[in-house]
Amino acid sequence: MVRDEGERMKHARMKLPVSILLFSVSQILAFNNVIVTQKEVEIGVGETASITFHIKNHTSSTLNQTRIQLSQSPYITNPDVVLVDNWWANVTVTGERPVAGEILEALNCTTDGEDVCSLDLHDAYSRITVIRSHWLAILIQIVGWTYFAAWSVSFYPQMYLNFKRKSVVGLNFDFLSLNLVGFGAYAMFNLLMYYNSHVKSIYSMENPRSPPPVLLNDVVFAVHAFLACFVTILQCIFYERDQQRVSTKCIILIIGLVSFGFVSVVVTVLNKITILDFVVSLSYIKMAVTCCKYFPQAYFNYQRKSTVGWSIGNILLDFTGGSLDILQMVLQAINVNDWSAFYANPVKFGLGFVSIFFDIIFMIQHYALYPDAEVPHNEYHGVDNPDPDSIVRDAEHGGADNESMESTDPIIVHD
Repeated sequence: MVRDEGERMKHARMKLPVSILLFSVSQILAFNNVIVTQKEVEIGVGETASITFHIKNHTSSTLNQTRIQLSQSPYITNPDVVLVDNWWANVTVTGERPVAGEILEALNCTTDGEDVCSLDLHDAYSRITVIRSHWLAILIQIVGWTYFAAWSVSFYPQMYLNFKRKSVVGLNFDFLSLNLVGFGAYAMFNLLMYYNSHVKSIYSMENPRSPPPVLLNDVVFAVHAFLACFVTILQCIFYERDQQRVSTKCIILIIGLVSFGFVSVVVTVLNKITILDFVVSLSYIKMAVTCCKYFPQAYFNYQRKSTVGWSIGNILLDFTGGSLDILQMVLQAINVNDWSAFYANPVKFGLGFVSIFFDIIFMIQHYALYPDAEVPHNEYHGVDNPDPDSIVRDAEHGGADNESMESTDPIIVHD
């Protein structure tokens, strides 16, 4: 019986690629298939929109008088049945109540002289969003692009600070290493989910009529973030360092994360899981990194009693991006009267709060706990470091008392 069960599992795994191929080919060669030209529609409460159904690759002229039965919803108003005329049918939809992604679909069809529906209705649907306010929708777009820009630019203050000081003293290498691994996994996740047709076919089969989970801006952000982390790592190689190194604990964690990814590749090659499952496993690596990457830098600042060398500009931009991300979620929930994004996806919401929480800790360290730290390479004047002029003036007024300058000796930080 065990052998028979193994054979059945083997055949099931072999059927999956075949079913994906048939699914893809059927979308190209389907006859009498009904499509909707407006896949995504957004209207306000009380407003109307016209949605067009079209019969493609028709095989019989009798289908030109087909009646299509439509779905009904309390959020939108539309006819129960629409008549196809010259291979087209227009449906007027009215928004009744706020909702996100309500599906209007063709359920069945009737044609004179035929007992069964001769049309392929698989792709005959449209996602309709009914919003409270178009002005609020515009604000949501502005907030979205603003946090995207803030997160994208947030990598540059640290790179500029390193370049200006020609030193990376103050940076924790555990944070940098985990960031590189996390964004590397995240970039692979977005690239495969957006470009790999095999992955997209499996996703379409497992999540029919769902919008794509990854957009082009997601791909651009992830790849850009990985490259920025890589450049920062290069700066650590060529610029002055103290005694920073990647800790043993961090190395063990990175080995564990990479091993998890490698095992996922192996079981995918062995057809134990689908390639979509492998891609999703990459997102788990990014989640794990986000949960733990901030601890080393926060503790490192505590040990040094200083944030010099750690760019506060990076933190301010990251805090801005994270706060605006949550604000956009709130505005979207208000506009469509749907708060499921907060409890249906608690992981995403929780990770956002983890980042904001540590950003607040870093700001407290920089502005409240260690605002006047005296360490080497403090000459970069700006928001990233305290004003060095006051330190020099205090030393000069001290006369021959050279002990006042002893605090500017290099601080040796043992990892």
